[in-house]
Amino acid sequence: MTTTSPAPVVDIPSVLLASERDRNKLAEAHRRGTLVRVRRGAYCEAGAVQVGGPSSAPREKRIKELARARALHSQLRSDHVFSHTTAALLLGCRVWTVPDTTHVYQRSRASGRSAKDVVRHRGKVPPADVAAVDGLPVTSVERTVIDCALALHPLEALVIADSALALGADRQLLLKMIDARAGRRGVQQARLVVELADGGSGSAWETWVRYEILRAGLPRPTTQMPVQTERGLFHTDLGYEQWGLGIEFDGLVKYRPDGVRPGHDPAAEYMREKNRAEAIRRAGITLERTSAADRADTRTMLARITAHLPPDLVRRAQANPHLPPA
Repeated sequence: MTTTSPAPVVDIPSVLLASERDRNKLAEAHRRGTLVRVRRGAYCEAGAVQVGGPSSAPREKRIKELARARALHSQLRSDHVFSHTTAALLLGCRVWTVPDTTHVYQRSRASGRSAKDVVRHRGKVPPADVAAVDGLPVTSVERTVIDCALALHPLEALVIADSALALGADRQLLLKMIDARAGRRGVQQARLVVELADGGSGSAWETWVRYEILRAGLPRPTTQMPVQTERGLFHTDLGYEQWGLGIEFDGLVKYRPDGVRPGHDPAAEYMREKNRAEAIRRAGITLERTSAADRADTRTMLARITAHLPPDLVRRAQANPHLPPA
């Protein structure tokens, strides 16, 4: 039977359909900027999409994709189930890249005039693999992970798998679902993604840092590594307890006014982070910091990290051939 996911952790905007409204009035509102077009024949209130502030573009793109899914659900006449990265967004998972197209399973074959903003996957999804989010049919969190692990770049799939585990996905069920697909293209990659997934990852960028470490053939780091300090218990994003190394990803948004939430004080955030880092260092842990800028030179980032690891271990490390460059 159809299952229902936990209370949605995403807010899916309401949409206005041209088929149900005065098209001229919708067009005029769109020209004035009070409505945003999310796909052909569908609009939503500009205030529901435009969030403003630092890093607003990816957040607005994510919201627009959610609105596009709701619009497509209202416009489709045949049975359908949202899937892949679209399902991941609807279920509240993080994604590495917000998709430009909406993914959906349908039993019927798409016509030659099919919309270009929709990717249709032909086939019937078993009822056990279907959930409902705010009235929209989506693949279950486990089915979503499997579909993405089979089809996407390993980093993109790992970002989704990490956040799915944090939302309660069952790793053993995921592995059983992979076993049931033995012989299919992409199964080896999918198994590796599930085995490497870690619900302790706090962001897509933290997953990226871990991916680069694993791709280099280094030992699997601990996520949310606990460090007991004179100021209390802290956690580093990643780390190796046995070698006294903590690895942090620094996102610039928390150091900008209103970057995390309205009223957010970057100066106070800076002082909190400074005091935290000093306490961690006094507890005997070396902190190595990473940022999005390191993506342009991962070799240098890895050199900073491996400088704190045993030389013999670093020399023996061999790149994982199943994890391609991100």
